[in-house]
Amino acid sequence: MKDTFNRKHILSIGFFVPLVATLVLIIVFILNTQKTVEENIIIENKELEVNTKIRFLSSWGGSDPYADTLSFVLQKFQEENPGVTIINESLFGDDFLIKLQTDFASGNPPDVFGLFPGSVRDILIQRNQIANLTETLKKDIKWYNSFYKNMWKYVTFNGKIYGVPLETIVECLFVNKDLFEKYNLQVPQTYDELIKICKILKSKGIIPIAFNAQPEGTYIYQNIIVSIGTKYDIENPLKRGRFTSPYIKALDYLKELYNAGAFPDNYYSLTSKQRNDLFLTKKAAMIVQGSWFIPKCDPRTVDIYFFPQINSTVKKHLIYGLGGGTFYISNQAWQDNSKRTWAIKLLKYLTSEKIARIFVERTGLISNVKINNPPNVKNPLRSKVEGLIKLADELIAPPDHFVDRMVWEEVITKNIPYYLQGKISSGLFWEKALKVWEENKKKLGE
Repeated sequence: MKDTFNRKHILSIGFFVPLVATLVLIIVFILNTQKTVEENIIIENKELEVNTKIRFLSSWGGSDPYADTLSFVLQKFQEENPGVTIINESLFGDDFLIKLQTDFASGNPPDVFGLFPGSVRDILIQRNQIANLTETLKKDIKWYNSFYKNMWKYVTFNGKIYGVPLETIVECLFVNKDLFEKYNLQVPQTYDELIKICKILKSKGIIPIAFNAQPEGTYIYQNIIVSIGTKYDIENPLKRGRFTSPYIKALDYLKELYNAGAFPDNYYSLTSKQRNDLFLTKKAAMIVQGSWFIPKCDPRTVDIYFFPQINSTVKKHLIYGLGGGTFYISNQAWQDNSKRTWAIKLLKYLTSEKIARIFVERTGLISNVKINNPPNVKNPLRSKVEGLIKLADELIAPPDHFVDRMVWEEVITKNIPYYLQGKISSGLFWEKALKVWEENKKKLGE
C-alpha cells in the first residue's frame, strides 16, 4: 500500500510540475506580449507625432468638377511621400472663400491653398500672410520655365511672385443645344437676339438662363461688363471716385433680361449647385459658366459660345485668366521649416507635367503648365474653349478680380435682386458699393 501511495504521489508531482512550468511560461508570454503591444503603441504614436501634416484648402471640393481628381492626386502624393499627411479641407462654391478668410482671420490659415487672383489674395499679401515664392522659383529654373510666361503677371504683386498657376480659365455661354433644336431656335450671337430667345423659351415653359444671386451667379453680369467695356475700364473699376460705366451699364442690361423673364422665378434663393443643376437637368436652356464646368457637361447635347455681344461693332471680348487652381503657401507654414519643405514639394507636385496631364485628361482643365506630348482629351468642349481663346479679339480677366471682394459679395451680389425688382435705385446701389470700398481702404491704411 505504501509503495502504491508513493508511486501515485510521485506521478502526481511529476504531472503537476510540468503543468506549473507551462502555466508560468504562458503567463510570461502574455506579459511579454502585452509589453510588446504597449511598446508598439508607443512607437506608433511617436511616428505619428513626427509625421508632418499639411492642411490644404481650395474650391475644388464637394460637387466641384475637379474634386475627385484632386482627391486622387493628393492621395498619390501621400503614397509617394510617406512622411507627410495631406488634410484636404476643400469646399465647393461660395463656402470656400468664407472658410479661407475665416481661417486667416483666426490665425489658423491653411498651409497650402488654391485661390483665384483678386482683392482677397492681394489683402493677404499686404498683410504678409502669403509666402513670397520669387527666390524659390528663380532658383529652380526648370520649374519656373515649365509655365507659360504670359500668366506670371497674374500671380505677381509689387514685383514679387506669390503663387504658382496650374489652371487657366475662361467664362462663356453654355447652351443645351438639344433644347434649341427642339424649338427650332438659333443660338443668340447678339444681345438683342438673346432677349428675343429668352422670351420664346419662357413661353415654352423653359427657364432661359440658369441664374442665382450668389457670386457664381454673377458670371452673366461679368460677361455683360466685358462685352461692353474697354480692357482699361474693366481692370480699373474706379475712376474719379465712381465706378466706370461698364459696371453701371451692365446692371441695366441685366435688369432688361430679368424683365424679359430670362431667370428662374426663385433665382434669389438658389444655391450655386441648384443653379448648375437647372442647366444640367435641361430645365434651363443656357448658363454662363467657366471652363471648369466642362466635365459636368455632355458634349452630345451641350455646346459653348461667346457670350452674345451687346454691340455687334465691338470686338469679341472673352473673360480669361487664372482660376482656383493657383496655389499659394501661407506665411505661417513658411516659417515652419518642416512644413515649408513639404509645402514646396506639394506645389511642385501639383504643377508638374505629370499632374497637369492627369487634370487635363480627366477633367479638360486648361493647363498653364507646359505638356510636351499632347494629352488625350476626350471631351470636344475642351477643344472648343481653345478655339474661343484663339478667336477672341481681346482677353480680359474676370471683373470680380478687380473689385474689392467684400464689395462684390456683400454689396453688388446681394443687392442685385433688390435692383432687379425695383426696390433700390441705381444711384443708391453704387453709393453703397463705393461707401464699403472706401471703408475697406481706410482699414487697410491705404
